[in-house]
Amino acid sequence: MEEQNMASPKKSKSPKSSSKPSKKVPRLVSNGHTMKHHAEALRRAGITEEDMEGVPSVTSRIRKAVGSIDLAIEALSGDDSPRAIAFMEKYNSLSKTDKIVLSIEDIFTAAGLSARDFIEVLTGALMQQSADVTKMLVSAAQPKVVDATIQAAITRQPIINKKGEIVGETMGDIKAQEIFHRATGFLPTPKSAQTTINLQQLNQTANNSRNEGPCDPPESMDDFLLDMQDVVKGRILPAPAPDSSSPKNAPEIEYLDVEA
Repeated sequence: MEEQNMASPKKSKSPKSSSKPSKKVPRLVSNGHTMKHHAEALRRAGITEEDMEGVPSVTSRIRKAVGSIDLAIEALSGDDSPRAIAFMEKYNSLSKTDKIVLSIEDIFTAAGLSARDFIEVLTGALMQQSADVTKMLVSAAQPKVVDATIQAAITRQPIINKKGEIVGETMGDIKAQEIFHRATGFLPTPKSAQTTINLQQLNQTANNSRNEGPCDPPESMDDFLLDMQDVVKGRILPAPAPDSSSPKNAPEIEYLDVEA
């Protein structure tokens, strides 16, 4: 009986099934923070998740109009209105981590503001900031512009003919001289050329309209169209009353229908 030198094939080991339970991935809110971190940040800010139910999102509008949330907060930090101060006090009271975890909606809700309140106070802060920056730019550039206008008005430019010869010189830029004379009051300014934009008056008008309460509802479309029809066609006047001075026994005039 021959000896079998062939080695028996090794049995492959089946992979052991892992008995460890799969880890549950935490739900992220933003910037890698979990819902638990967000809830804890809300609690530290003084509100709960129930307080945030129904609060509209304004982040996309702010980024589209202002550029970023940081620029919006910078504008609010320079405003002294009560609502802006309330928001900045709440924002400054948060830790650096909570400022990252919480959204802008969370922060203005914790400050006691609604979405409309926050948009209004931000718009007012941006308007005031724009007016202040514009005034500073005008004030800083005005001396340079006035000096450049005067230099253009008094600087004489050579007059060169077709042969390249200087045949004379100008008496200064006429347009610059006109601007200078109108600015100094030597020439009257045309009435049609006066344009004045009073931002303070516009803000006061907006505040007054907000304090007056709800406005009357607009006129219905049916009434509007009827009024327009009366304007276009003209109102039908009533027939004049008979003249009492005419004699009672005056003969009646018969009118004959004539076919065209």
